[in-house]
Amino acid sequence: MRAKTTLKVVDDDHANAEVVIAEAAKQTTTMVQRLATHRDRIDLAVKELESERFELMSRRDLVRRQVEAIEHGFAIHLDDIEATLKLYESGLNSMPLDGKD
Repeated sequence: MRAKTTLKVVDDDHANAEVVIAEAAKQTTTMVQRLATHRDRIDLAVKELESERFELMSRRDLVRRQVEAIEHGFAIHLDDIEATLKLYESGLNSMPLDGKD
């Protein structure tokens, strides 16, 4: 279109339209750059949230494993206490320790 305007094949309205289109292209470029900047910020925020989500899930799993280990330890301890109580109830203290009757 520029070649035609320089040869004056088109009228001044077309030349003015070219200037308007060029100006609109500059404005569009600025808007596209701003949108790209916003998109990059949103992508960064999404990545940060995903990272935080992964970290929280890892912490949750660690706490879950720790709770399971504590429950297992308590169960062993309770079993030991119950076994000791059974020994006492069955008269362990009334048996002679030296093997003499």
